[in-house]
Amino acid sequence: MNPQPFIIIITGFLILLWAYASLSKVFNFYKFKQAMLTQVFPRWVGKIFSYLVPLVELVIIVLLVLPDTRLLGMYASLFLMGLFTLYVGGAVFQIYERHPCACGGLFARMGWYKHFKVNIVLTFIALAGVILMQL
Repeated sequence: MNPQPFIIIITGFLILLWAYASLSKVFNFYKFKQAMLTQVFPRWVGKIFSYLVPLVELVIIVLLVLPDTRLLGMYASLFLMGLFTLYVGGAVFQIYERHPCACGGLFARMGWYKHFKVNIVLTFIALAGVILMQL
């Protein structure tokens, strides 16, 4: 079985995901930054993350687009989706005192449980991309 068509589909999907996620943050930067400042971590971390998260998402797009760095982009997608999933899982399992969401677009409208389920699926898609690229 040739995994290449699946790799292309997963790559395209992840590029669209990260483009949507990063651009929704960039185009609504003030709202995103305010949400980051109300997260469970210190405000200074929120200030840094408000710039770092969209930048990292845009860098992942570049990594996925370039054939020579695509595997690194898959690993980065898996890592970042894993972090996001753990963070949302913390809200679902009530680990935090408050539950602010700095998510953009459609993700901001989801409840925590649906968001958690979607993140799990997206994490497994990224994992499938990593595995297929290593076959």
